[in-house]
Amino acid sequence: MPPQARAWSVAQEDRKGSSDLAASLGIPRIAAHLLMVRGITTNEQGRRFLLPALDHISDPFLLTDMRAAVDRIAIARSRGEFVQVFGDYDVDGIAGTCILVNALRRFGIERSAYGMPSRLTEGYGLMAEHVENARNAGVDLIITVDNGINAREAARAARAANIDLIVTDHHQIDGESPDAAAIVNPKREQLDCGSADASGATVAFKLAWALTGEIRDLDLAALGTVADVVPLRGENRALVAMGLDAMIREPRIGLVALAMSAGFDISEVTAEKIAFQLAPRLNAAGRLGNGLIPLELLLTTSVREAARMAAELSEANRQRREIEKDIYDEAVCAIESLGPVGPAIVLASRSWHAGVIGIVASRLLHLYHRPVVLISVDEKGLGRGSGRSSNSFDLAGALGACRDTLIRFGGHHAAAGLAVDAENLDAFRAAFEAEAARRLEGMDEAAPPLEIDALVSLSELDPQLVKTLDQLEPFGCMNPMPVFCCHGVTLLPQSLRELTGGHVKFVVRQGVKTMAAVGFRMADTIPPGIEGQDIDIAFTPRFNTWRGETSIQLILRDVRAGAAPGQNVHL
Repeated sequence: MPPQARAWSVAQEDRKGSSDLAASLGIPRIAAHLLMVRGITTNEQGRRFLLPALDHISDPFLLTDMRAAVDRIAIARSRGEFVQVFGDYDVDGIAGTCILVNALRRFGIERSAYGMPSRLTEGYGLMAEHVENARNAGVDLIITVDNGINAREAARAARAANIDLIVTDHHQIDGESPDAAAIVNPKREQLDCGSADASGATVAFKLAWALTGEIRDLDLAALGTVADVVPLRGENRALVAMGLDAMIREPRIGLVALAMSAGFDISEVTAEKIAFQLAPRLNAAGRLGNGLIPLELLLTTSVREAARMAAELSEANRQRREIEKDIYDEAVCAIESLGPVGPAIVLASRSWHAGVIGIVASRLLHLYHRPVVLISVDEKGLGRGSGRSSNSFDLAGALGACRDTLIRFGGHHAAAGLAVDAENLDAFRAAFEAEAARRLEGMDEAAPPLEIDALVSLSELDPQLVKTLDQLEPFGCMNPMPVFCCHGVTLLPQSLRELTGGHVKFVVRQGVKTMAAVGFRMADTIPPGIEGQDIDIAFTPRFNTWRGETSIQLILRDVRAGAAPGQNVHL
């Protein structure tokens, strides 16, 4: 399927507003404009955004049941009880589990253990069989991390086994809450509470803070927050900014080794590097079989063990990419063979690796702009699925409407997992497609527009501007990396080169100014015959250092042939 052309949506500037905000904050007007595009319109909001601090993070005891959770863990300490931390298998759950394991040790819990479900054989969340295993091990108290809010059957099993349960989670609550000694979940609070968008790792961080009175493991809270793609605004932004700083100032042995295996020094870490280099490696082992390796990597104090585990994770990530490509190619062929794409995509196979289908679903979502559910069916006829959707489609809600066809499901607005009997696949597909059609009725199914912050000229792209952009970091969900566009730049003849991996590089000129541009995996999107022609480009300017010389390079987001003369607007 050829890439679908995207419309460009360029943000309008409130020139007086951006000038006033720039003057009050002492920043360039273009930076103020970028803040306003992100909903920051007052001096107070701007200062909190540009100067994140610990006092931007709300008191953990403001969360419902936090006091009950702390009191129950204190009882466990006084009784010498055996406490198990049961986390999720993704980076958010792994980071949160590490935070809580460390906190329990500092608090004085002498007997503790950690565990998680197998992504491949068990699926998401605490189940009755996990409770039975805990009972056999002599566990007195289970504390969940990044799961448990809908584990009603497991909670009943825990009650029957005389095991107390504390749930810490951030997922949506579907139905009645489980029977537990305490349930700490920001989704129980008002929507405007400071922790409303918290990750699972952040909820664990707040319990650790409440329990010990210490603010520790900020780096792990940032790791989980970035990896789980929660909005980087308010508390989350402050936590990630300070967590990145902690990651650099007090580098964790495991993250040092993992960054090295990814080809960069931990002192260069950014939210982007977490999202695209560290998180995939931490997820890879669990996707292929052993999710405890990344957990042990983050907990280890041995440089040698850290290097060994980091190398193992990088190899698992390489294998994961190969498996992912094969599934993606097979899924695209299946979709194209079925004719016009309907309101949703539901595919199942007995040959697909259950640990990788979520990533493939994300790629298919970006290609077809439809909700996607991929299902891996095992030899017993149990299908384990992963779904992805855009922000305009509530995936968890849609699955809820199909619950009669499913064994279980759970997740977020845009990402979810499910289990389904192979005999019910057709019924689920029909129900989900019907629900998608109902929810998407009247909505535009075209590729979402490329959101552009501002129209600029090449002459405005100076080092001071690029340095100013650093003040907006960390970038991520709800605070994307700024994207600019230029109209009517000339792609210089003989400068267009296709690089290994489907990347492209060329030089553009506007007036007397020339700049290098690079497009990652964009070889198939460059219109033919455009050398020497005027084009429009959308990009993010970044510093690039090569052989000791630093220059500004344009990281391309999109290229359009046939520029529109006279439309270039300068900020």
